[in-house]
Amino acid sequence: AHSLLSPMSCVSVSRHAPRSYARRSDLEKRRGPATPKPVSTLGRRASLGVLLGVVGGAVLPSLGNGSALALPLAPLGAVKPVGGAKRTGLTSTEIAAILKDDLVQGQYFVTGNLTREIFSDRCRFQDPTNDVTGLSRYLTALGLLFDPSDSFVELLKIEITGPNTIETDGTLQGYLKFPWHPRVDPYAFHTTYTLDATSGLIVDQSQTWSISGAKAIAETFTPT
Repeated sequence: AHSLLSPMSCVSVSRHAPRSYARRSDLEKRRGPATPKPVSTLGRRASLGVLLGVVGGAVLPSLGNGSALALPLAPLGAVKPVGGAKRTGLTSTEIAAILKDDLVQGQYFVTGNLTREIFSDRCRFQDPTNDVTGLSRYLTALGLLFDPSDSFVELLKIEITGPNTIETDGTLQGYLKFPWHPRVDPYAFHTTYTLDATSGLIVDQSQTWSISGAKAIAETFTPT
């Protein structure tokens, strides 16, 4: 069990989706199956190359348990500084509040709209299918994946769980930017952010999912 730093270390988050998204969900129920998404401007061969690069080129399912081995991302450019001057010296409570806004309002897992100044430029980002070092490279990868106009992140909980750790729980669903319009069914995620003890910047973002990496890859190749 995690020990919270103080009674204020848990940041309250509404469990309800924004009203506009709820209205869209009701509308989709009334009108039936969604109409096909517009075709991507990427050619099919180029899209496949992007896909294989972003998910690591060859995510290998482990025998018997449906998991996948996370591999480094294909070349996404050199690691370079992004954003303004780094906001060093912030408290974990301040960082948690910024992350909450970036996830709820910025929807950054599907848009890339995060506060760059609280992440180290050498931050490591891990999930069941990807392992990449470099904030600039991570943002490039995000820009290649989800269609932000039809994808949604719901943050359920964010809390400070240690002197240098913040953890979140939530769900994600949407569509990817490929010509075969793959839909990502809703899944739950748990993310752990590790802060540098000296600067206070986020140096590691590690995420686990309620689905296996192998299932995530299979959905990516399934047209809607």
